[in-house]
Amino acid sequence: MIPRVCLRGLVLAGLGWLPALGWACAAAAEPLAAEQPEDFTPTTIVRSEVNAVMGALHYQGSAVDGSANTATGFPLLNAFSVNHEIRFTVDTSFTGQDLFRVRLRSGNFGPSGWFSNPPTPLTRLDVAFEEPLCAAGAQGCSRNLVSVNRAFLQVPLGAGVRLSAGSRIMQLDMLPVWPSVYNDAPILEVFQRAGAAGVYSRRVGSGFGLSWQPQGAWKGLSLAYATVAPRGDRGDPAEGGLYTAAGGQTSTLQLGYTQPNWNLTAAYTRTAQGALLRGTPLASQLAAESRGGGIGSWSLAGYWQPAAAGWLPSISAGLGHDRFAFRTYPVAGVSGVRTTSWYVGLGWSDLFGPGSSLSLAVGAPTHVSRIEGLDPRAIDDSGLAFELATLIRLSDTFSLTPAVFWLSRPRGAMAGTSSLDEALLPGQGDGVPSLSAWGALVRATFRF
Repeated sequence: MIPRVCLRGLVLAGLGWLPALGWACAAAAEPLAAEQPEDFTPTTIVRSEVNAVMGALHYQGSAVDGSANTATGFPLLNAFSVNHEIRFTVDTSFTGQDLFRVRLRSGNFGPSGWFSNPPTPLTRLDVAFEEPLCAAGAQGCSRNLVSVNRAFLQVPLGAGVRLSAGSRIMQLDMLPVWPSVYNDAPILEVFQRAGAAGVYSRRVGSGFGLSWQPQGAWKGLSLAYATVAPRGDRGDPAEGGLYTAAGGQTSTLQLGYTQPNWNLTAAYTRTAQGALLRGTPLASQLAAESRGGGIGSWSLAGYWQPAAAGWLPSISAGLGHDRFAFRTYPVAGVSGVRTTSWYVGLGWSDLFGPGSSLSLAVGAPTHVSRIEGLDPRAIDDSGLAFELATLIRLSDTFSLTPAVFWLSRPRGAMAGTSSLDEALLPGQGDGVPSLSAWGALVRATFRF
């Protein structure tokens, strides 16, 4: 019997890959040698996605040096740029109940203003990707490489319990619910964290998780634990590993309740010391300097969506709070830090036709709300973010998403300096230079 392989996007025939659109089936060649597999699971699905972004950033404020095209000593990445990101995902199942996923990914967003942007890190886009990231001026660093972005297995253990484990797995892969429906046309990454960058860190590394989604009278309830270490693949405990001080561990406990058109979810995440907290530069740098056992983060998020698409939008909202402490710190009186974030996202589905949508979001990215030991009025790190995007579906495989966004204070209290010590000097809340960022872009997405 000649086995058949059904794939979406690509057809596997013998040992070669042949491009095709939609679903296709091909007869696999008979094995020619004993080491070749005699069968290939018929439940395998291959998906490809290509995202291209064309657009530019514009900066305003007293911190901008127009003659040098810099702000706070950093060059402004405000040229019109064209970048791409490619994902190639293979999903297979051996029993029909489990999932084994491998994803290859590549991108060239590194030098653009959409990825790791020192003046305004909050301009990062959700699709922006490059790995490894070449440092400025680095010699011999190769770009446009393809990396293994995911490699994990999910298996049911019975009674609504599922185990997830892998060497390359994201925190969100292990959580049974996502408390947001604001994802039709994701633009800024800050709006794809359910309002809590500390809780939903989206870290990728080695890890495992357990989730429970009961049926019957408890249907709709979900409980999950997930842990991931970005440096969990290292054998030296001084450099990494799972459950070590150097592994950069992130552990999340999530409790949610979901009904057909609404969800409410609470979550707590404990992040190892020195980990990255995506937010204003002040919040991020203080978190990286924490030496008091790590970051404790809380979140309350959820959504409501109408029963049918129309003029009534879906509503997604979330609130985040983080706290971390210091054993010793050079700035006198600083013993602990608290940060806050929130967002509200509105989405209109099928507004201009089937598959098209309009998205509008507003929120405050993670910012320092209190520094224990300092006058609360001494530091003003808050700011707002706005985003407007419309998804225009031109075919089943191709869509365009024009978008604009504005960040009122993407550097917060550090708009006029790159020095953490200077930002924490008394009286810095008054007279801090201003810096805002506008963005306009078109995202083209191909799926096949």
